[in-house]
Amino acid sequence: MLLPKRYILRMSFFLAIVFSACALLFPILKSTFLNNIALNSLIVFVLFSGIILNFRSVLVLRKEIKWINVVPLNLEDNAIKSLRLLSPLALILKNNKAKGNAVISPTIARTVLDSVDMRLEEVKDISRYLIGLSTFLGLLGTFWGLMGTVGSVGQVISSLNVAGDSATDAFNTIKDSLALPLSGMGTAFSSSLLGLGGALIMGFLDLQATGAQNHFYNGLDEHLASLTRYSSSIGSSDDSVTSNGSYTNALLEQLVENMADIRNQMKRDTDKRQETLANDAEHLRFLSRIDRCLSQIDKANETHSDAVLKELRDSFRLLIRTISSNNENK
Repeated sequence: MLLPKRYILRMSFFLAIVFSACALLFPILKSTFLNNIALNSLIVFVLFSGIILNFRSVLVLRKEIKWINVVPLNLEDNAIKSLRLLSPLALILKNNKAKGNAVISPTIARTVLDSVDMRLEEVKDISRYLIGLSTFLGLLGTFWGLMGTVGSVGQVISSLNVAGDSATDAFNTIKDSLALPLSGMGTAFSSSLLGLGGALIMGFLDLQATGAQNHFYNGLDEHLASLTRYSSSIGSSDDSVTSNGSYTNALLEQLVENMADIRNQMKRDTDKRQETLANDAEHLRFLSRIDRCLSQIDKANETHSDAVLKELRDSFRLLIRTISSNNENK
């Protein structure tokens, strides 16, 4: 992984041009700065804070890149504590090395990349906030100066008394009274100039710092593609990282995990089908019991019908005998 030298050179060259221009325009910038010392000092402070932050964000990458380029990797506690972005990766590699033959899965690699990306975004957010703050302070000074100018112009107009003075005295009065409105305009334009200029400078530096961070992130992504497993023999020359065959083994392990998930899913589907078949068998048994009950009811109805018919036959016979006996008596 290459060091971000070109980005540091671009930032340094740009600042050299800016400071050279400021040195040439120093008398104008000095008078501009003195129009509102408090607000302009705050804008300059924000500018230098942004410059230091952007340079620091790039210089931090040098330490991280130097650590990851060393073979074998230095996994001592002091070296790990000095890292800011790659400390999670260093801890994972240290734990895996203690296990002997451990594998960094693609999931762990993605987690490390997400952690590094979040830490880089924190620095970017602060830099962008400083750019917006510089622009805001410039606009704040603009409105502040315009408000003072409008109020001063109103006071100048109300203080004019042309009737009692000569034209020369009136002109001198107007000239003296316009000093305060012009001072307000100086505040407005000076703060706008410094605020927008500071935002422009920090914007270029932030652009270069973002490029260096993206280059570091892409290089780390490519490096983690091969940094997947430690050698089982501790103390060998290639103890830090394995070859592409180790990465293939990690992919095969991921494939095995996916196959295990598919097998578990198929097992769950089979259990569900067996449960459905058991429920169907239970329903069939229940229907069989209902059918037997209906058959018993039909048999009971038939037995009851035979008994009623027999009773009717006996009654008719008794009735016939009774009628016959009555006829014989007559």
